[in-house]
Order: sequence, then C-alpha cells, then structure tokens
Amino acid sequence: MNTSHLKKLAQVGIALSAEKDINKLLELIVDEARNLTAADGGTLYIVDAERAHLRFEILQNDTMEMRLGGTTGREISLPPVPLRAFGHPNHANVSSYVALTEQIVNVPDLYEAEGFDFIGPRTYDASTGYRSKSMLVIPMKDHEDEVIGVLQLLNARDPATSDIIPFDPESVDLIASLASQAAVALTNRVLFENLAEAKRCTEQAHLDTIQRLAIVAAYRDKDTSMHIKRMSCYSAVLARGFDLPPQEVEIILRASPMHDVGKIGIPDAILLKPAKLNSEEWLIMKQHTTIGGHMLSGSQSELIQAGKTIALSHHERWDGSGYPAGLAGEEIPLWGRVCAVADVFDALTHKRPYRQAMSNQEAFKLLEEGRGKQFDPRMVDVFFSQLDEIAAIQDPRSEKVYRACCV
Repeated sequence: MNTSHLKKLAQVGIALSAEKDINKLLELIVDEARNLTAADGGTLYIVDAERAHLRFEILQNDTMEMRLGGTTGREISLPPVPLRAFGHPNHANVSSYVALTEQIVNVPDLYEAEGFDFIGPRTYDASTGYRSKSMLVIPMKDHEDEVIGVLQLLNARDPATSDIIPFDPESVDLIASLASQAAVALTNRVLFENLAEAKRCTEQAHLDTIQRLAIVAAYRDKDTSMHIKRMSCYSAVLARGFDLPPQEVEIILRASPMHDVGKIGIPDAILLKPAKLNSEEWLIMKQHTTIGGHMLSGSQSELIQAGKTIALSHHERWDGSGYPAGLAGEEIPLWGRVCAVADVFDALTHKRPYRQAMSNQEAFKLLEEGRGKQFDPRMVDVFFSQLDEIAAIQDPRSEKVYRACCV
C-alpha cells in the first residue's frame, strides 16, 4: 500500500468517524470504497439482529444509474440473503459465505468462478444487458472481531482505459482496511444512538411521571385542569419571541407543566376555597413552590431540573417582593420569568374558585401595570408582540389551541 493510498485511507477514516447520520455513513462507506478501486458498483449488507440474514442497505451502480437505500429514499426490494439454508451454513451465496467464514473473496470473472451461486447477477445481466465481471467481497468486522456486515464491489475499471479488470491485490488490502474502519465507525454510531435512545426513554419516563403528577394536582380543581396545557404553550411562545434557541424553547414547553406540581401537597380546603385566603392559608399555599422544588430535586434529567427551576421561581417578582426566595430582577432564572407571565395571564383569563374570569383587555391592563414590578419588562413586551399566537392558543374553537406553541 503506497503513501498516497495510506493518506487517502486516513482521510476516509476521519470522514467515517465524523459522520453522525447512519444512512449517510452507510453511503459514505460504499462511495469511498468504489472511489478507491474505481468500481462501477457496490453493495453493502448488514447482519440482522438475529444473525440469520444479510440485509441489503446500499445498492449502487453507475452504469445502470442506480442508487438505492441510504439517504436516497428509494428502498431496496431485494430479499435478505439467508445465512443458513436447510439447516446448514449458506456457503452458496458469496456474500453469506464471506459473512460466515470471514474470508475475503476476489473473483476475476464471476461467469468463470466455481463454488458460488451467481444466478442473481447473471439473471440481472440477461434482463438488462449489463455484464457483471470482477467482484470483491470483504467482511466488515467490528472492534470485537465480529462480522457486522459485508462490503461487495463490482467491476473494477482501469483508470486509463475504463476497461473492466480484476481487483488487484493492493486494492484488496486497501478495501480490507477501509472495511475495518467502516465497521468500527458504524458500530460506534449504532452504540451511540442506542445510548441516546435509552437516555431519551429514561428521560421520557421521568417526564411522564412528573406530568401525570401535575395533571393530578390540576384535576383536583376542575376549573384549572386545562391550565397546565395552555400555560406551557404560552411559555413556548414567549420563549420563542424572546429569541431563545429552539432547544431551550422545547425545554420550556416540556418543563413548564411542572410549575404547580407542588400543589399536590396543598390541602383541598385551601386549594379549592371559594374565597380569598387568609394570611395563614396564604402562607400554606405559597409552600407549593418549595414542595414542587423538593419533588423535582435530585434528578439527572435536564427536563426535570428545568421543572424544578420553574417550580421554584415562577412566583418570584421583578421587584423582589415575590416568593419563596425574594429574588429580584435578573436574579430570577429566565425560565421562571417566562413562565410567570404565561401563568398569570392564563390564571387571570380563566375562572378560579374565588373569582370569575377576566376579559383579555382587563388581563392586558394588569400585565402592563405589572411591567417592571411583578414581571420582567422585556417579557411583557414580548407578550404583547405575540398576541396573535396567544389568541390562537386561547381560542377553544381553534384546532391550533395546543399545537400553535409547537409550530
């Protein structure tokens, strides 16, 4: 293997390791293998989870103008290749033979080769006029030396004449090295995605549990049972209007329903009292913020941590007169400032046990009066700049009521 080949192989290895999309990675493996050997066609098979078949993933042929699988959106209709036939290892198909024996097969002319069933390529040639000739088939083994796939190249071409030629020994070594790099890159990507999926599932389980607790708390008061949905949508609109990045908007959308989860610890006699609370009752009611904070503490989940922040800070006031910590101005976490406006607006415009719902105009007036006192002034400004979206969420007749916040 000459210096230029080694340099190219190193470049390919870097590219393979950097690619995060599995479909693009699979295509890149075949593209680079074909580039290194001037092969007209290439196929990539992956061993299925049961290790019973080789599944077609990529199928390419320049002469036939064919690119299937990967990112093309065009599925490969060919059936998988069985690794066993009639209870025995399937050594008839060259791809399954390579997967089972871990041996490289280099066929100068498949029409003259013996020992393998090349009826598929020959049938294809007969129907299309194509001429399958030289073939190189290499196992892809991961870092644990287990075969995870097979790379098959077809019809090497002479760079000078474009004539079909056998794959030379140097090409075999080159592609064997590439196949090894590719297998490790692919395995790492699959492992990463599996870990990411496991993390997503764990986080979703945590979130589902907390959201159900929030719903339990809300359903103790029929008038506020829809509050958490509307309020989370308003919060997302405000976060987006505040030019927060999409990931942070998503966190606020998913975490804000936890803002009042601590109300599950407040007695019904106080939570559902059809009159204003006295001073002692009000002290107990304010404890829902710290109860919520305790309920959501100790989790490694980013969403649960966000929920804790919101639960503890959505009743803080810009002038420092809020609770539970008496934070002022930008001492109040941004997520809490977002949710404070959303929470108050929804509370004002919907019936509560101790009062009737206000009109939007009345609520707008109170928000404006609270600008720089109860609320972050910039957040109030953002609210008034997003009134069309606020109205779309608020309107119970609109299909957008709970998806407007997610657009």
